[in-house]
Amino acid sequence: MILAEKFVSFQGEGPCMGQRCAFIRLSRCNLRCGWCDTPETWDWTRFKAAEVSSKVPIAELVSWVLERDVDMVVLTGGEPMLQQDAMAAIARGLPGVRVQVETNGTMTPIPELMSLIDLWVVSPKLANSGMSYATRIKPVALKALVETSRAAFKFVVSDLDSELDEVAKLVDDNGLAPVWVMPEGSTREEVLTGMAELVGPVGERGWNISFRLHILAGAR
Repeated sequence: MILAEKFVSFQGEGPCMGQRCAFIRLSRCNLRCGWCDTPETWDWTRFKAAEVSSKVPIAELVSWVLERDVDMVVLTGGEPMLQQDAMAAIARGLPGVRVQVETNGTMTPIPELMSLIDLWVVSPKLANSGMSYATRIKPVALKALVETSRAAFKFVVSDLDSELDEVAKLVDDNGLAPVWVMPEGSTREEVLTGMAELVGPVGERGWNISFRLHILAGAR
């Protein structure tokens, strides 16, 4: 497995927010979001791959998780779905540990992963990512994730006037549910301001709202 980093913290976003868990961040990504907060997983114009990633045996990662005394592991990225066979091997090695995957929703899971993953947290990218619709939205992959009945869909917004309508269209066109919305922001002030603005409009649409707990708490 090509690893970027691993650590233990609290899940900062989405339906499992606040839960202590182990994070395994995989290197590499198939998208190029202009605001990406983990460019070290893919931007080789700014980083050297050999310095910010390494090949790690699956057995070593499984042992590391088991030694952390956690009941949930999050496979994130980058885009972890680029390494689906390795993801399946990790999940098989962790019976009794819930496995959550954070993905951009552009890749269809291989059959084995359908039964091994406890929760898919899917974050389709909006136009604010700077990429074309055809690049960032893959209806076939989204449909497959919806059909697992174990997926939640999370959107990051910064412009309420345009982006909530954009989210609504993606939700309606692809049958996405349940939905979480959270504010863009890298500081406590930005997150709190965004939360205050989102509460009303998000609630009116019947969606859920998410903090960015790791930023508010000063955690990873």
